[in-house]
Parts: sequence; structure tokens; C-alpha cells
Amino acid sequence: MPKSGWTLIETLEPGRLTVVARDHEARDRTSFERAVTDQLGIGKAPGHEAAQWLEALIADMRSHPEAAATHRVLRNGHTVSARLVPVIGPDNALHGAHVWLGPDGTQPQQRPVSAFAFTWDSHLRLAEFPAALTGGTPRSQLTAPEIFRFVEPADGLSLIRALLSSQPGDSWSGAVTVTVGKNNRPGHVVMAAGTPPQPPAKWRGLLFETSTPMAGMSLEAAALAAIPRISQVHMVLVDIAKMRLIRWITDPLPDVQWKGQVDQRDTPHPDDVKRIFAAAADVFTGKAESAEVHDVRLRRRGGGWVVVDGSGAIVGTSDAGPALAVLQLRVTGHSDEPDPVAPTDAGHPGLDDPEQPDPLPS
Repeated sequence: MPKSGWTLIETLEPGRLTVVARDHEARDRTSFERAVTDQLGIGKAPGHEAAQWLEALIADMRSHPEAAATHRVLRNGHTVSARLVPVIGPDNALHGAHVWLGPDGTQPQQRPVSAFAFTWDSHLRLAEFPAALTGGTPRSQLTAPEIFRFVEPADGLSLIRALLSSQPGDSWSGAVTVTVGKNNRPGHVVMAAGTPPQPPAKWRGLLFETSTPMAGMSLEAAALAAIPRISQVHMVLVDIAKMRLIRWITDPLPDVQWKGQVDQRDTPHPDDVKRIFAAAADVFTGKAESAEVHDVRLRRRGGGWVVVDGSGAIVGTSDAGPALAVLQLRVTGHSDEPDPVAPTDAGHPGLDDPEQPDPLPS
């Protein structure tokens, strides 16, 4: 028996379609043809015919991303009504499509699940999201810590590993909690790394709402988030290879212009960057478990510097994933000395840059 309803299809990779959601429930990238056959309640041969017809419509939508309402009479005489709504990414590529199927003469009784397309650059460590999800900021590009302020993954370490390193054909999917304003909503993320001719560092993804119950904040997470309210201590997870903040463990350190928010300049004063490398050398190479740097000047929004004492330690993991560290920052003061770095400066390329000489002292 035919079943009416919306299905969300991901189109993140050329020549491949998979089902990622059906009627507000996430699916584990299941077969498109099987989903069409099941939804229409018809045999394998007419299901294959209907799936091929829909695949052709979606293929055309890749170059002409416009909504469509159409129908088709199959060879067995069965008439299928279909509606297709594209989900377009900030790169103007088709990231997915809402597909509604039903018997002849019927139409959708509900709206499709809320879905948003995004991109992630694992080299620049920047994501581009639609304005509806960026908390009212005029910026379309967000840093990793800003993303994790409104997207809370159920498996955070797995997602971080995917974001920091990618190979052609890599993919990731998982449940998340999305915070929009004061509202928390259950959601799901599906991402795929670029395949030639696209660079593997360029991920495309879908973020969509689901009906899956959300997990509440753990006692440990709530306790850590409260630390800045009783002291000037802030804690953050850092990607060592690119020297970029990944995720705040506590509430963020305020008033600092972090790299990637406005430009690509390193956040610390250039003289302090040298001191940070010198102090962290033994930690990076595994010779010590922690390091400290005092009186670090961090670029302040509007000019000047926020001065902090910092300490950090490597995060030990059971496999050879990306190198991560936890930093603890304690605010000690402010400085109004001039900024010697031009806004056009691209900052340090990172320890994993093959053309960058080892910056660590021997």
C-alpha cells in the first residue's frame, strides 16, 4: 500500500543518492531505490522504474536547483505524484533534496523536515552556514568554537576527528542537539569530504531536525560551564596542528578577536607566539605533559589586548587521531599597546604545512 510522506535525500557526492531522513526520523544513508519501492508499496521492477525517474529529476536539479511538482504513469499503470524541494549549500551546490511521493491526486499534508546545507574547510578550519543558524551575526563563516556553541554532537570526539582531517570519500554522520535562540532541538548531521575534482579539505554537509529525544547536559559539563562564573578561568580544546581553537569546555573567554572571526591573523601578539612555541615544544614532542606561558596578549575586539596566563596539556587518545590539547586561560589584565600585525597577515600556516619549517626549538 502506498505511503505518503517526505524523505530527505543527500546529494553530497557526485552520482550518489542516499536517504538520510524519513518523516522526521534519521536514516543511516540507506538505499534510495529501496526507499522509493517501500514508500510506494509496489514491486521491485516498478520501484526501480520510479527510482530512475526520480534520480533523473534530481540530477537535473543539480544544475537547475528549483522546486518541482510532477507525476508519472509507470508501465504497470500506477500513477505516482512527486514533489521535490532542493536544499542548496552556501557554495550554490545541491546538498540534498526533500522528496514527497504519494498516490495520484494527493498532495503533502505536512511541511518537510527543517534542513540546512553547510560547508566546512578543514584547511582553514572554517564553516559556512546559512544566516538562519548563525545566531543573528552578519557573518556567514564561523570558527569551530562558534559552531559548537549551537551544535552539540552526541559523539564530539568523532566529529572533531572528522573536521580536522579528511581524505577523498570520507564521511561522517551523527546525532546532534541544535540551539536556536533559547530553544534546543534534536537534529542530525551528515557530511562528506570532497572527491576529485573537489579538494578533500572541502566538506559538504546537511544539518536537519529530527524527532529523536535529546540527551540532557551531563553533570560534568554543567560544572565545567560554571567555572568562569566563579573565577576568571576559561578552558578550551585546541587543534595543535593549526593552532586553532576547536571547542570551549567552559563559557568562552570574552572580548577576544579569535583567528578566523574577522581575519586570519594569529590571535596572540607575535612576540607571544614565539614564547608559546618555545614553552610548548616539549609538550608537542611528548617530552613533557604540560607547559605554562604567562602574560600572553590576545587581540581584543576594538583594539588592544586581553592579557592571560595560559597552561596546556596534550589530550591522550587511544589511537593516532589529530593532536589535541586542553588550554586553561586565566585573565590577568589588559593592554592598550599598538597592534604590529597587518589585517592582511595570514598567520602561521600550522605545524602540518609541508612547506613550513619546524618552528619548535631543538
